[in-house]
Amino acid sequence: MPIIINKQAILTLIIEQLKTDLTISEKALQIARETAVHSDCMGSSRYETMGLEASYLAQGQGTRLLEVERALTYFKQLIVVETVTTIGLSSLIELEDDQGDRQLLWLAADAGGLKIRYDNRPVTVITPRAPLGRALVGKEKGDEFECNINGQSRLYKILTTS
Repeated sequence: MPIIINKQAILTLIIEQLKTDLTISEKALQIARETAVHSDCMGSSRYETMGLEASYLAQGQGTRLLEVERALTYFKQLIVVETVTTIGLSSLIELEDDQGDRQLLWLAADAGGLKIRYDNRPVTVITPRAPLGRALVGKEKGDEFECNINGQSRLYKILTTS
């Protein structure tokens, strides 16, 4: 039996998690930048690469910060539509696999892999770039489909969409 889901509450939880991730990313970037230019990291020979490695880390942290900022902007501008029949971006889907396991998924353009907890259940953000996300687009409640993930084929049934 499908559960009652408050889509706005889930959106709020996603935004709060992204805000937390943004704060963490900002701090990580600051630390990586400071490390990259610290005098102790400047090598005395070309074989001492700690400063160079720290600069690569800072670059990666900067990229991550931009990704989180973009995802936060995306989710903040969403307007929740509680009832949808065809799955597309911003759909919340409850799936059951062939093992009887259920999962809640939010299909979004950004933040793929983000997980939050709603009503003591995990909700995972997926994108249409992921195999499962791609397979869900255009489906409706009650549809069954097969999806190949990591070389394993699984059968899914869509229990609810919103």
